[in-house]
Amino acid sequence: MCPLEYLEPTPENLAKLQRIPELTPPTDSVFMYLLEEAVSGRLPVYFAAVPLHLVWPFAPDFDIEAHPVGKQMVDAVYAAGCLGRIEKLWVYPRDNHFISPDDYAILAAARRGDPDLVPCWVLGYPHLPGVQDIQGPFRPEDVRKMLGC
Repeated sequence: MCPLEYLEPTPENLAKLQRIPELTPPTDSVFMYLLEEAVSGRLPVYFAAVPLHLVWPFAPDFDIEAHPVGKQMVDAVYAAGCLGRIEKLWVYPRDNHFISPDDYAILAAARRGDPDLVPCWVLGYPHLPGVQDIQGPFRPEDVRKMLGC
């Protein structure tokens, strides 16, 4: 059941909330490198519907909902999703799964809703079984727009 009132998950609101040290996940240096490669055009970026069970957090011990504001973030993303505003995860393939480096609120909200597939921006080709609706690759200038650059 979606809450009727929630904090609008705008980039500004999420940025404010993410300034709380307890809500700052560990930095994924692989993701930072891959993102730089994607923005420069050296690594293709795709859209794909990825099976939720294949998306793993970079820092599995980081519990965003352990902090009250983190839980508020997850509630907001979940409520927005219930209203049809589905957030996309940024992921990259590693071994037999995908790593979500820092979209912990989005991932927690997705797990709460438990869909079969989640929409993802994938850094590199999403080659794993079960991935659907692969689109791209996108132009580097479009990737920069996606990131708000």
